[in-house]
Amino acid sequence: MREEWQVFFLKRGHGAVLCVTFALSCGTVSALAAAASGRHAASAVDGASGASGQNISTADVLAPNFTGDDPEHVRDALAGHPAPGQPSSITSRVRAFLSHPFRQSRQGASAVASAGQTPAQAARTFTFVIPVSYGVRYLAKKKVLTVNVSLAAPDHPDAILLKQTVIGQSGRKLVVAPEAKAKGFVQTFDVIQLQPQGGIKTTVRGRMMLPSFDHEHGNDDFAIVLICTLAPPYLEDDIEHIEPTDEEPTDITRRTSTLNGSVNAAWLIDRKEGTIITKRLHLVK
Repeated sequence: MREEWQVFFLKRGHGAVLCVTFALSCGTVSALAAAASGRHAASAVDGASGASGQNISTADVLAPNFTGDDPEHVRDALAGHPAPGQPSSITSRVRAFLSHPFRQSRQGASAVASAGQTPAQAARTFTFVIPVSYGVRYLAKKKVLTVNVSLAAPDHPDAILLKQTVIGQSGRKLVVAPEAKAKGFVQTFDVIQLQPQGGIKTTVRGRMMLPSFDHEHGNDDFAIVLICTLAPPYLEDDIEHIEPTDEEPTDITRRTSTLNGSVNAAWLIDRKEGTIITKRLHLVK
């Protein structure tokens, strides 16, 4: 490890978020794990998240540029309006578990992430990848990695932000309220969030020794992986329209889609390599 990497901090731009009680398995993989044997393991779970979700919890390495399940695709399938080109696997999984009554495992929500989950439980398990650029710190001399990342949605601090898309330009400091719509200052916000069951826990934390940790890429390569199990009510949708005001001279339509479920595991990964840096993370308030 280079000498100038004694300490680094990551600053996160809120991109999108995913979940609340955990049964975490211990496991760390260095950045060197993406070599020959790692590539073979990656191919084995390449389609796990997007297809069945059954094998992801026991994976030692992920496919390079791993993206998990798209929250928008999951939301649209639950709403019964899958977008053109959406993976048929997500639609079929959603239809499968909506057609069967929900039964909670005797072992609790964390058992859903285990290799022995039933087909119905596996269908409800989704993997969401949330890019992070702050809250990760590595002390090279002590070989200690600490993670402290808030995943809270800006307008709903008790929920985890999975994805946010903004279309249109704000008219703030550019136009007055009566002229906002006429001059095209119209925005739409599409927010997809996860409402964790069992308490308000939206911050991911962890502290562990990683003697062989190395990181050769930029800060944008880090991400939090949340392995979540959806539960009734699976989806709640809310659409709000806000007329332009003097403070915010923009015509705003905000759609907030809330997925309901439990977080079974939280990992820190290097998305580019598919390396699982640590599985020993947990959610706190």
